[in-house]
Amino acid sequence: MNCLDCAQLGSSPESAVAVCTGCGAAICLSHVVVRERVLTRTAVINREVPVDPPARVVRCTTCDAAVSAQVGQPSGRKGSGPRSRR
Repeated sequence: MNCLDCAQLGSSPESAVAVCTGCGAAICLSHVVVRERVLTRTAVINREVPVDPPARVVRCTTCDAAVSAQVGQPSGRKGSGPRSRR
């Protein structure tokens, strides 16, 4: 399977190494974004406690930029700054 982003850009096809958890697209090493996701568990007295080690989330650059914009973090892409919520 080849990388969808490489195909859309018209560059030479690269072999996919992962599948985006957001959109399901096949992605190569050049277009993969790996982030940590902190999971929690409920401890005594309904207190949230982080679980170690953090989980891993694999996304394509498009889905990562969209998630970053949703939570108000700059993604490095031009014009994708934080947006106001209604």
